[in-house]
Amino acid sequence: MDLISSEPPASAAPARQEFILSRLPASRANKRAALVMVFVLVLAFLVVAGPLSTMKLSRVDAFIPMYAAAMFVNDAITAILLFAQYSILRSRSLLAIASGYLFTALMLVPWTLTFPGVFAPRGLLGAGLQSTAWVYLLWHGGFATFVIAYALLKDDHAVARLRRTSPRSAILASVAMTIFLVGLATTLVTAGDRFLPRIMADTIRLDFRWNYGAASVALSSVVALVVLWVRRRSVLDLCLMVVMCAVIIEVTLISFPVPARFSIGWYSGRIFGVLSGSLVLFVLL
Repeated sequence: MDLISSEPPASAAPARQEFILSRLPASRANKRAALVMVFVLVLAFLVVAGPLSTMKLSRVDAFIPMYAAAMFVNDAITAILLFAQYSILRSRSLLAIASGYLFTALMLVPWTLTFPGVFAPRGLLGAGLQSTAWVYLLWHGGFATFVIAYALLKDDHAVARLRRTSPRSAILASVAMTIFLVGLATTLVTAGDRFLPRIMADTIRLDFRWNYGAASVALSSVVALVVLWVRRRSVLDLCLMVVMCAVIIEVTLISFPVPARFSIGWYSGRIFGVLSGSLVLFVLL
């Protein structure tokens, strides 16, 4: 009778969990690969910020929706896969990072719609001159906050409490909260554009005040990187550390050496964004 029982053996769940990214220990080969990727990112940054810094590029408005579509697909699929892993482990850390990737996917929508010159000369949603840049800062700063939450919740002991709540309910609540945060951020930067600190000089050039916002995002990303380093356990932690390195480089490239949209640094930053957004998805798949 035991041979035909439908109940899985007691060791099935732990064995299954060993193949989940947040539980899979990082091997020496994983660490070497991560180090190589960070080295390549830094090398690319030095090339763009050095020999290629004077290169002049044309404005290509079609690049914006193409970039946003690629990022949205990457981040949305990553969020779905992480939510699926949460449904197995019931870990609040997985719920946090899945919500973080959903947040980045949804923030791409107002960023694209408010971008001046893409769908309307001043952007849609009643956007002003500062709206798109502030969406970008809230988008990247928000993601760093979700990563910090993931790292701090990694060793929590709330699984027993979460098991009283169905995974579907917890996921739906997280999705609803994330949508609310994105809606609130979008409203603040569009309806309140005239009250926002000036970080865009015009639709192309960044104001010097942009550096304060960019520094805040970079600092929050560094904090996320440090917390991940201190509490690193798994392959997912390693991937997120590479992602945060890419975010720091991306924000820096936008600000240096030419603080303007459609510069070589700006386009390169977008490429860094796509690569960093694809990393966790690639490993998950």
